[in-house]
This record gives sequence, C-alpha cells and structure tokens, in this order.
Amino acid sequence: MPKQFALLSLILVAALMLAACVGAAPAAEAPAEEAPMEEAPADMSGKVVIASGATIRIGGSFALTGPIPDPGLNIRHGAEIAIDDLNAAGGLEGFMFELVAEDGACDGTQGTNVGNKFAADETIVAVTGGTCSGETFGLLPILLEARIPFVSPSATNPDITSADCDVCNRVALSDSLQGVFSADFVVEDLGITKVAVIHDNSDYGKGLAEIFQNHILALGGEVSSFEGVQVGDTDFRALLAKVGADGPAGIYFGGYSTEAGLIAQQMSETPGLEDAMFMSDDGAYTQQYLDAAGAAGEGTYVAFLAGDDSEEMNADFDAKYLEKYGVAADELGPFHAQSYDSVKLIAAALAEVATVDDSGNLVVDREALISAIRTVDAFDGLTGTIKCDSIGECGAGGVQVFEVMDGAFSQVKGFGME
Repeated sequence: MPKQFALLSLILVAALMLAACVGAAPAAEAPAEEAPMEEAPADMSGKVVIASGATIRIGGSFALTGPIPDPGLNIRHGAEIAIDDLNAAGGLEGFMFELVAEDGACDGTQGTNVGNKFAADETIVAVTGGTCSGETFGLLPILLEARIPFVSPSATNPDITSADCDVCNRVALSDSLQGVFSADFVVEDLGITKVAVIHDNSDYGKGLAEIFQNHILALGGEVSSFEGVQVGDTDFRALLAKVGADGPAGIYFGGYSTEAGLIAQQMSETPGLEDAMFMSDDGAYTQQYLDAAGAAGEGTYVAFLAGDDSEEMNADFDAKYLEKYGVAADELGPFHAQSYDSVKLIAAALAEVATVDDSGNLVVDREALISAIRTVDAFDGLTGTIKCDSIGECGAGGVQVFEVMDGAFSQVKGFGME
C-alpha cells in the first residue's frame, strides 16, 4: 500500500474513534441509597430524668445548726418519716424516694449556699424547707431561677409566698395570723393595753413583732417601746431596765427560743418588770425555751400555729418517731407534722405529673410539677386538710396560745378548743 493511503487510513480510524468517544452518552450512575430518617431527640430541657434503679431525690434545708438546732432536727425527722412511709407504700411507679438533707442553719447566707447546691444538682426534683424565714429568703431567688419548687414546713414570714413566686409554697400558717391573734389575746383576754415589743432583728422575729405592734395600736393600745436585739445575745438586763422605765404591763418578744427564755428569766430580776406579762411566738414553743427561762417561765405565754390534727394519724406518726429516734417528737420542738405534710404534698404532686418513658426512666417536667403543687386535690395530712391556694398557702388549722404551767406548755386559747 502506498504510504499516502496508509497514512490516510490511520487518520480516518483515529477520527472515527474520536467521534465515538465524544458522542457516547455517559454511563448512568446507580442511584445513591437514601440514609434512613432519624427521629429528632426529645426536648428534655426543664425535665428531671431519673434512670431505672435510681431514686427520686427531694432536697431538704433544715436548721441543724444556728439558734434552733433541736427544732431543726425535729423538722428533718418529720421529713425522714414521710420518706419512709412513701417507700413502704412502694414509692412512685416503682421508684423509691430519697431525702437530700442540708444545713440551712436558720440563716439567709447559708440558705443561699444550700439553694445553690440544689440548683446545681439536676437530680433534685423539689425541696422541703427552709426552716426559718431568713433561711428561706436565701433559698427563694435561687430556686425561683432554677425552677425548683419548694414547700416550707415552718417559714412563717408573710412575704415567703406571693403572686410573684410560683415555686414558693408552705404548709405553715402565716405570721399575719399569729401576730394579730397574739395581740388580740393580750388586749382582749389579758386586759393589757400597754406593752413593750422586743425582736431579734431576724426576718422572722422582726416581721412578727411589727405585725403584733401594728395590731396593738389598731386595738387602741400603746406600744411603749420597740427594741431590737441580736440572735446570740445573752445579757438583756440593760435593755430591760430601759424598757421597764416606761412602765409597760407586759413584753412581747418576736424571735427564737434561747433569747426568749433569757429575756423572761432576766425580767424577773428587773425592777418594774417582776410582775409584767411575757409573751412570745412559735419560735419559742420548744423545750429550749423552757430550759432557758427556768422557774421564771411559769405563767408566761407562747403562741403556736397549729394544724387540725388527726388523732389517729398523729398517734401512728408519734409511735414511728419514738421507735426511730428514741425520743418523743414533741420533746425536740414543733413543726415535725408540718414537715411530714410538706413531703407528702410534693409526692402527691409528683404522682400527678411524673411519667415513665420507653427506656424505663421516670421523667418529671419541672413546670408541670410547679403547677401541680398548687392544684393537688386536698388530702388528709397530720396537720389537717392540705391544699394550696393560688399563691402557695397550703396550711390548715389556726393559732393556739399556751401558758407555761408546772414547767410545761398548756393550751389556754385558740384553734382546737371548744
């Protein structure tokens, strides 16, 4: 073959191959396999998730040190017995309860410290406490921000509950009742119209003293002096001499046990006050007061915010208390029954809102629990029928006045008497 024909043949073949390459459709790719759709994770914000086998943890702020350690311990014991009873009944959905006790020390700063502990612990569903009003004011803003509801058994300052705090509840009755009732008793029952008022500068003591003073004035009486001392003071002789110079027929003290007892004792040594009436509040309704006042306590008066006690339920509670702690409940102080009821109220609300998920976890929606505490159907507690109103006042009963007779408290007026 001539060279020119061979070259032409090569060019033609190359052209045909190029055309085939350019004109060929690209091979169809196999369709990609679609990834399975994943379910969006459930929104668990604002929820407490309790794993199967774990406990339902209720925080407790108790005044285990500070001015009233015996009543604080008594209140803790009341909460512990409530936990025992809940667990003996099978707990909730098979989950047992646990009390996480902290020392609120009847102090605002320590209350804040305890509140921060609870807020940082995502397993805490609710809180019983605090014991004292100042301690509870320390807890309040922390728990409000963390959206952890609390039920106080014994913080009685009127401002503990309000329309602005949906996590704030209590089964103790407000001092607005106690202060007015005590003033009525002094003026109308004892016929005393001129009194001196002393307080311990605590949120509890001063607040109650102000309510008492205002109602004395509203009744047409005279408040000869309004003086403050400090928790922990022991010598009140100079103050009493000053107060006695104005000639009051009685002294009312807003505060706690030891200071109340020492004032009653030192009044007996103060010229002009030897025969003056002395009255205090539920913070002094303790054995501590009787011990501090000694013989001078005879004939003095103490008010207490009392519930409508069920005799059968309280007898059962008292027997459990004595068996568990080796001492009668009343020997350490008041409010053990309110403490028991506060835990039972929390448990009743949990029963309304807690659910078990597909993994066997108990799930508690905090906002639902906050609402449920206020809307639990009324139930019979140690202190009466427990049901909260719209601002968290859940207590039952009324005010009682006791006179010290033969070294013990004897009721002379108030709720529960015919």
